[in-house]
Amino acid sequence: MGAGPLALAEPVMRVLATDDVRRISLAEPATTDVAACFDLNRQLAGEVAAARADRVLPVVLTGNCHSQQAVVAGLGTEPLGLVWLDCHADFNTPETTETGYFDGYGLAMVVGDCWQTLCATVPGFVPLREDHVLLVGVRDMEAGERQRLERSAIHRLDVRDVGRLADQLDHLHGDRISLHIDLDVLDPSHARANEYAKAPGLTPDQLTSAVTAVPRARELAALTISAYDPSYDTDGLVREAALAALHAVVRT
Repeated sequence: MGAGPLALAEPVMRVLATDDVRRISLAEPATTDVAACFDLNRQLAGEVAAARADRVLPVVLTGNCHSQQAVVAGLGTEPLGLVWLDCHADFNTPETTETGYFDGYGLAMVVGDCWQTLCATVPGFVPLREDHVLLVGVRDMEAGERQRLERSAIHRLDVRDVGRLADQLDHLHGDRISLHIDLDVLDPSHARANEYAKAPGLTPDQLTSAVTAVPRARELAALTISAYDPSYDTDGLVREAALAALHAVVRT
């Protein structure tokens, strides 16, 4: 999935009609994978904050969903909502995970439930309230993660109900929305984004329809496209779906 951003960069530039692209690399040699993730997140938060200060929509291409913690930091949490489309909840903590997969902490980091000390090193980060989050399309969770989510105040929308996303936004706090699209929200029988994608998911048309509901209802503060592994996209259908969704969102 680390190859995804570079694979999408050029066509995304064409859709956005821009050559203003910032590539973020490690500022210093990483001592651990976790240290590398937070090195990138600190830089990303600064780029998002600078884009918003210039009144430019930040569009983030990232391999991993933990980057949303940096996007939220760059945007500021008031009055911010988060719409997160994903096959997975990414709501594990180190105490609940069965795999130790770091990207599975992404949403838990955003709401301040884990890695608090390192999250605090990301400039501007303040945890987002759970009731400011709408999680869409999730169908693959570990047991402890599912229990945490059921106890939370996070709003949820199943795949079969995705057509009601616009209605769910009425219950979501925040005048501005950060829109996060993990491309494995797509059903792998239509377009496989990565090895972790599982059915049943969204069709490309459902994805486009769902995401365009956000800018129709609220100010779009940022857009993130995540978790694209081009080696699984042998027919290019995921790429086409991502670009179609992006084009529809920015033209809405």
